[in-house]
Amino acid sequence: MKNALKRSQIAQSQSIPAPVGGLNARDGLAEMPESDAVVMTNFFPNPSQVVLRSGYVTWATGTGPVNTLAAYKAPGGTRKLFAASGTKIFDVTTAGAVGAAVVTGQTSGYWQTINFGTGGGQFLYMVNGVDSPQLFNGSTWQAVTAVSAPISITGVTTTTLIHVNAFKSRLFFIEKNAMHAWFLPLNSVGGAASLLDFSSLTKLGGYLVAMMTWTIDNTSGIQEMAAFITSEGEVLLYSGSDPSFASSWFQVGSFRIGRPIGRRCYERIGSDVVVITADGLFPLSEALLTDRSQRKDALSDKIRNLINNDVQTYAANPGWQVILYPIGNKVIVNVPAGAGTYQYVMNTLHGAWCIFRGWSATCFELLGDLLFFGGAGGVYQADTGTTDNGTNIMAVAVQAPNYFGTNSQKQFTLARPVLFANAQIRPSFSINVDFDISAPASASSYTAGAYTPWGSPWGSPWSPLSQVYKDWQSMRGIGFTGSPAMAVSLQNVSMTWQATDVLWINGDPL
Repeated sequence: MKNALKRSQIAQSQSIPAPVGGLNARDGLAEMPESDAVVMTNFFPNPSQVVLRSGYVTWATGTGPVNTLAAYKAPGGTRKLFAASGTKIFDVTTAGAVGAAVVTGQTSGYWQTINFGTGGGQFLYMVNGVDSPQLFNGSTWQAVTAVSAPISITGVTTTTLIHVNAFKSRLFFIEKNAMHAWFLPLNSVGGAASLLDFSSLTKLGGYLVAMMTWTIDNTSGIQEMAAFITSEGEVLLYSGSDPSFASSWFQVGSFRIGRPIGRRCYERIGSDVVVITADGLFPLSEALLTDRSQRKDALSDKIRNLINNDVQTYAANPGWQVILYPIGNKVIVNVPAGAGTYQYVMNTLHGAWCIFRGWSATCFELLGDLLFFGGAGGVYQADTGTTDNGTNIMAVAVQAPNYFGTNSQKQFTLARPVLFANAQIRPSFSINVDFDISAPASASSYTAGAYTPWGSPWGSPWSPLSQVYKDWQSMRGIGFTGSPAMAVSLQNVSMTWQATDVLWINGDPL
């Protein structure tokens, strides 16, 4: 029979890499590199291997739902972490149940924050566009108004200030729902605020969303620019140091990107700035040089169909945020998809993406090298341990469809993932055929005893060592392409995925 499988043929096998190229939601299924995946949840792609993501643990309780995390960092090494929940702000520097709120009587828990130093010390500023700005000097808090002491701001209604940024030793504020920015005197956290009115400088209308400090290296050398972005995606670029004088403050250009999403829409990565927009996650350096239609220049280009759909669906939800987590080699984009909040995560070493589920985060913050997120139940330390607060970490991946070097129909018979793990696990594993990208119907579950990794200061001969596990599993499937699919549900297990081996019998060619 035509295309019937020739069972007398010798079985063939091929080893393909684990999906180190990460999630691909851009290319056609027939065009994807074999190192990519069409589904990749809670597996983090490194350049040479794929790892099960780390978990999280409860850090602080008793706050209620957390809307904002803010870190205070003094030059002398003092670090504090604060959590805003509804009408209150709590000190959550120390793990455990929180004490009394350090700030009460507020209207909104959604704040934008910045650390700023002057001759008078190091300060944490918090603004939300509804309440008076809150200022922390390392020991005490105060609300900042036109008549407050010891710090006050005059010339503007301070309750309208919704965004704050530092540029050239000066604080700038954005006024809520207006084309107005305000700036303070040099090296000051108070004083008379002066107005920058952008109303006549934009073409698309809207309001100012944020101000970003952006470093550009060009033929004139390294220059620091002030970039103001509107709700419609217009970016106005300024150079200079003192907006009070035309000779030292001038517009050097304007360009357009997608509409920014949320007030926490940007993050500095090196000298560049990336922005969450309706077109994906864009670096300003690329947006300056290209038209908005050139979406291939987005950092999120490889997952653009996913993230763009999320932006269209959830843009109005509070909780959008992008944060750089340097020690974890991660850029994290928080997607507030209602009860199903999740994150797109990029490996900064090679730009590969995946999705994290299970971290129900409303906001993120770094304190030193530690990553924290706020959630409905309080504050959590993220990217630590091998459980999700005592429960299994569930991970799923479906590798790109693969012809395995021939257009012949194939009968897939055996396959195995090559794993390093500290426990003998046998993941749920299958081969999808002919562009089926379904995940395994169930995930194999394994819970190891709590352990201390060998080699740590508290290691012992009884701490389990990672070993290679490469058990063949029987497969049943006939088709032209095969997509290896794996699902696990693990607790107290560290696992890395090195490769996938597949065995099949060729049938007749097309």
